[in-house]
Amino acid sequence: MRNETILIPLAPGQPMAAVMAPLLSYAEQSQARVILLTVVESLDMVCRAEFTPLEILERTIDEQKVQLDQMAEALVKQHPDLSITTAVASGKPFIEIVKYAAKAQCDLIGIDARRGHKETSCQYGSTTRHLMRKSAIPIWSLQPQPEHQVRRVAASVDVASGEPETHRLNERILQRAAAMAQRMDAELLLCHAWRLDAEGYLRTWARWSDTEIAKAAQSERQHRLERLEALVASSGVPADKVRIELLEGGTETVIPELVEREGIDQVVMGTLCRSGIAGFVIGNTAERLLDALHCSVVTLKPDGFRSPVLGQT
Repeated sequence: MRNETILIPLAPGQPMAAVMAPLLSYAEQSQARVILLTVVESLDMVCRAEFTPLEILERTIDEQKVQLDQMAEALVKQHPDLSITTAVASGKPFIEIVKYAAKAQCDLIGIDARRGHKETSCQYGSTTRHLMRKSAIPIWSLQPQPEHQVRRVAASVDVASGEPETHRLNERILQRAAAMAQRMDAELLLCHAWRLDAEGYLRTWARWSDTEIAKAAQSERQHRLERLEALVASSGVPADKVRIELLEGGTETVIPELVEREGIDQVVMGTLCRSGIAGFVIGNTAERLLDALHCSVVTLKPDGFRSPVLGQT
């Protein structure tokens, strides 16, 4: 299996912040190839100037390439085992990032997602959100960690559906989380949120007693647990390397509570439950969960997902 290629997009003039330390450490441990990419937005100028918009754009690209090369040189001094190359593109940032990542056959896109001055609903900037929605390649959006280390990684999966495509996505989520936990010497948790969705119907219309409801809930919980155990077995992740957390309640509530309670530094999750529609955008539950999390997040798409950005080219 070839070593991973990791793309790190940086805005013009953006430094490599300390928040990116876990990604660089992971890349070094994985002997991954790292590409630093800056996208310069096209100029739309109508005023008269000494240089044409195209000339200004070309000069800007050249300057950004010099800055990236200097950054790469400094990073290699800090991380001697890293292999780093640089590139500059022009256009709409999220579109060019998706295109470049596909062309370079990247395995992961790592991005500084800090939005400390924004409200929770705007936690992620538009470029990060677009990438989460439209990139078939996993996105690692990084938030500050204590001492810039990842100590606990949680794989969040949905085992309510027995469909093969959902099971394959769950396997990829767990395998990605396990690989990251191993390379960063972190604890691995496998979490799943569940609830007895029919409880209101059973109480109101079927007139079940509290005892009958409790038995049905216990049966459903056991069923979900068995599916989680089967997922661990089929994923190839050693059972003694993962702690299962079965959480009763809504996903967008109990997963963030687990993150806070257990000090989770990173969550690996899927952004779609079904892949039947090529280019389908991020699901509502995943959107709400993302907005509720205050930690780094890795988002994965199902195998059948095709980026709508690439479909237009």
